[in-house]
Amino acid sequence: MKRQVKGEARERLVVEAAAAEIAERGLANVRMSDIAARAGMSVGHLTYYFPTKAGLLTQAIQLSEESLHAEVAAVVSGVRDPWRRLDRLVELAASTGRGDPGWVLWFEVWANAGRDDELAKVQAGLDARWRATLTDVIRYGCDQGAFVTDDAEAVSTLLSSLIDGLSVHVTLGDQEVDVAVLRKLLTRAARAHLGPAR
Repeated sequence: MKRQVKGEARERLVVEAAAAEIAERGLANVRMSDIAARAGMSVGHLTYYFPTKAGLLTQAIQLSEESLHAEVAAVVSGVRDPWRRLDRLVELAASTGRGDPGWVLWFEVWANAGRDDELAKVQAGLDARWRATLTDVIRYGCDQGAFVTDDAEAVSTLLSSLIDGLSVHVTLGDQEVDVAVLRKLLTRAARAHLGPAR
């Protein structure tokens, strides 16, 4: 049991090191030796756990998303007001600024998923899980009488796409689309598609 726990801790250390290296330098520019050095182990030890960089990228984005979902579960579900709950979800999910490491990691996933079937499958699953979370928040608002829509899933897909697209601009440092603009536009879109006065 101790060996298993120790092995899982080492795997997590490797994935965290890989996520940091990939976010800082891009997958194409990262060598296994860079990740091994950051994790404090030999390349041989690293490749024992993860033989390829693509495998590390897959694990890194899964770890990042698990962290996001844990934060969402801890924070968002405790917010009773539907509009505030939606706002908090957007705040947690959207880019926080230029070079946001979680979003840079997503850039690498999108860039590589088109050539890697396993990564594409993971990416699709993570996207579906995120949209389901957003849909749950929308349905909660409908149940509370704060939102009005006959297609929560469609609105979820729309808002999710807006979060993705605007977060790209914010992460790249677009001077015209900062965090404040992102939130303003998302609020406007949410009000247009969910507000009772549509």
